[in-house]
Amino acid sequence: MATATQTARVTEPGCWPAREALEENLREVRRVATTARHAAEDAVAEAALNIRRHPLRAVGGAAVVAGIAGMLVGFGAGWYT
Repeated sequence: MATATQTARVTEPGCWPAREALEENLREVRRVATTARHAAEDAVAEAALNIRRHPLRAVGGAAVVAGIAGMLVGFGAGWYT
């Protein structure tokens, strides 16, 4: 039993709206990804600058976050064992 498949070529007029929409969405995704990458780089640079300016505050904040995370993990481990 043979099945026939029809493939649309990109040059056919019926494909133009779909192809244009696809290319437009791809451009938008690339633009958003680039914007997100730049924002992440800016956030890392800002964090590094703040750590250099206030090293004790950074170490203290990290210690507090680590302590809270450790307590949550310990509580969870004790709860489920």
